[in-house]
Amino acid sequence: MVINLKYYVITIVAIFLAIGIGIFIGIMLDGQDLIVAQQKEIVSQLESKFDEFKIKQDSLQEKIDVLNLEKDKNEKFLNSIYPEFVEDQLKDLNVIVLETSEHYDYSGINDAFKKAGVSGVTNMIMKEGNREEIVAIAQEFGIPETSEDLEEQIVKKFCDVLVSGNDKAFIEKLKEKKIIDYTDDFFVPADYIVIAGGSIDKNQGMLNKFDKTIINYIKSKNVPIMAVEKLEVAYSNISEYKKLRISTVDNVDTVIGKISMLMVVSGQEGHFGEKETADNLVPEGFITVD
Repeated sequence: MVINLKYYVITIVAIFLAIGIGIFIGIMLDGQDLIVAQQKEIVSQLESKFDEFKIKQDSLQEKIDVLNLEKDKNEKFLNSIYPEFVEDQLKDLNVIVLETSEHYDYSGINDAFKKAGVSGVTNMIMKEGNREEIVAIAQEFGIPETSEDLEEQIVKKFCDVLVSGNDKAFIEKLKEKKIIDYTDDFFVPADYIVIAGGSIDKNQGMLNKFDKTIINYIKSKNVPIMAVEKLEVAYSNISEYKKLRISTVDNVDTVIGKISMLMVVSGQEGHFGEKETADNLVPEGFITVD
């Protein structure tokens, strides 16, 4: 048999290929050992970090538990002294709370005013009426259609009754038509008006429709007015109230917020609460109302 050059070439290539494969397999086996070692090292480091994080988490949780316990103690203390602290601070005042949103319940702040000894406190909820009802009410009470929006005229007429005490039948008609709502009797004329707001959308429709009109009109009648909000509302109106130059409290659903509100009604001015729009947590104290 004649062995030609082609045979030798193929044999040499096969030998070198076998050697290459062997080297590659050897490297891979060594590499796997190296990878396994590296993975073990990484796992060990992660476990060590996890243990550190767990220790820190446990430490932070202990601090949180201590702070929550301290918070509960402070709240119990405030609740115990709150009634005596505010007692008779606002005697002989008629206060009207206007809720300009149906989505947030502010009925709880009535109790704060009662604790402060007001003569009367009325909580009214503002609602959107349909055009037909508004036109009918305007005609019944002789409100002419002018270039000014008819709904805005209704709001101003409503405010005028609150500050003058005249034409209470107008308020009763608004309740009958479910444009406003309130329980029991209402006390007018109002010595102080509190806007209780907060929006549920970015458009702040109720703010523009009710709040701004009410605030500007009440201020023109030289009747004091302020605005309050709960801590948790979808969209805060406090910054807009500040532009209208009235005092605000943004945490009125807390004991501290209720006390701040009462202090503002007594004569303090400013922006109080816990949101970034607040200037201080609480006012300096009560101002005696003559």
